[in-house]
Amino acid sequence: MCVLCGELITNIHWSEGVNSDEREVIVGDKQRERMRQRLQKVKVVNMVLSFYGLQLKEWNASKFVLSDKKGNTKIINHLGELWERADSLTSKDIDVLDIKLLEFLQKNYG
Repeated sequence: MCVLCGELITNIHWSEGVNSDEREVIVGDKQRERMRQRLQKVKVVNMVLSFYGLQLKEWNASKFVLSDKKGNTKIINHLGELWERADSLTSKDIDVLDIKLLEFLQKNYG
């Protein structure tokens, strides 16, 4: 059980990139690899979110915290919820194929 939120964590979302037979909470070396992957995903997602003035942080190996520059936050259970929640925190329309976004990514990370 997560001490902070009092939630039993029993399943892992498919976006965690685990095999279908490993959808239960894992520990040890597998957990370390899962955390490395989560942190790498956060890093890549933040490249896109920075264009919209948003930031994603990993939280307690079970959730994510999405925030804007004004201090508004949303708890994200899994990356499948990310874009809907991000859309609610910004006045810009989130479009990952927006030419301005693609130019921003090329300029800053290309």
